[in-house]
Amino acid sequence: MKFTLITSGCFACFVLLSLSQSAVAIEPIKVALLVDEMASKGSGLDGQELHGLGVEGLAAVLDHLLPDTAPPAKPLPPGPPEEEIRRRIAELDHDDFQTRERATDELIAHGRAKRALIEEAAASSQAEIALRAQRILATWESRPQARLSAYLSGFWAYVEKIEDARRLELLARRTLKAFEQGMPQGDRLHLLRLCLAGVAHGHNAASCDLLRPLVQHDDPRIAILTTETVGAYKTDARFFPSLLVDALSSQQPAVVETALRFAAGCQDAERRDLVHQALRGIFERQAEPLKFQACLPLMRDFHEPAAWLYVLEQTQSQDAGRARTAYNWIGDSSGRGQTASAALVEKLSQLLRAENADLRRVAAQALGSYSDERIVTRLIPLLSDADDAVARQAGASLRAQADQELVKRLLHDATATSDGAAKKRMRDLLSQIERP
Repeated sequence: MKFTLITSGCFACFVLLSLSQSAVAIEPIKVALLVDEMASKGSGLDGQELHGLGVEGLAAVLDHLLPDTAPPAKPLPPGPPEEEIRRRIAELDHDDFQTRERATDELIAHGRAKRALIEEAAASSQAEIALRAQRILATWESRPQARLSAYLSGFWAYVEKIEDARRLELLARRTLKAFEQGMPQGDRLHLLRLCLAGVAHGHNAASCDLLRPLVQHDDPRIAILTTETVGAYKTDARFFPSLLVDALSSQQPAVVETALRFAAGCQDAERRDLVHQALRGIFERQAEPLKFQACLPLMRDFHEPAAWLYVLEQTQSQDAGRARTAYNWIGDSSGRGQTASAALVEKLSQLLRAENADLRRVAAQALGSYSDERIVTRLIPLLSDADDAVARQAGASLRAQADQELVKRLLHDATATSDGAAKKRMRDLLSQIERP
């Protein structure tokens, strides 16, 4: 809304002076209207005008929705003299509509220092003066936090599009401030979750770093909420903020467990080694079930020999659920044609000689997910295994090798020195590989 200036008296002089000193200030009524759009438009909020206000716009929104996080208010300027304010109040009941509107706008902009006079007018027996004075007071003290649920969808529609570092940093700082009151409840909890999500969604490491104290909070509910929300909304495997590394190293098992849900698939080059160290720390020092849960990213992303061996052993667990999970992880985890480390080949090869046929089979499956000559030379002897399931798995793993020419050459060599059922299996496999 554009304020109209009058051209007479010291009130006009004060208006001109105020505008010249705060040309970039956002009009309070404008902010109130933009915030109200969050409630009226919800997820359909465009937010273009609000985004155009930059950091000042975000600060104004947070002042409305989280007023307790706002910095201390600056002392109000003295404003126009009392007699000028009283004259504008009288004009609230003027016969001319434009005069009433002009007086209302000018009091909104410049009457706050004389709040007591506006409050007195709000109790006036003259209905027009009372209603307009109440409207003025409402623009100064919008309290949407009393009905936050109406703003949540629109707030997220706005916040999820914030990508610049300055606004993300402001959002992080104000969020951190909000948690000083402890674990939020009700709609405030939902609002602060959206604030955390907005920071994570912006993929700005410095802004996420500001939230690190929350992961170390004495109240585990706050630490878990932060870890879970940031993990869920970071949305890019190439971004793994330091606070999630902190969570993996937490002294609170529930926080560690939450962080482990987001550890698999980390492609953040800057923090990948830190993630690996944290996962190894969990595997080596944490009790069950955290040790078991750490195995999945250790297998998939870091090809950790000890984790592979441990999971292979869990396929023999008396706990049917754990055994089934271990089988699933072995099937889902793949070296993607990578060359296995010598330590990993050695660990898996030990199980190829296990008395238990199931262990030999899953070891063949695990080893076959990697590709090089050492793998092929260890799989070929399993074609003569006494257990048909192990032999079939060895064949499947050999067919899955990336370098089929290598497999054919080594199979031809092995066939020359084999006999009986083993030779037949090797010939059958060669026939399958060579078939167009």
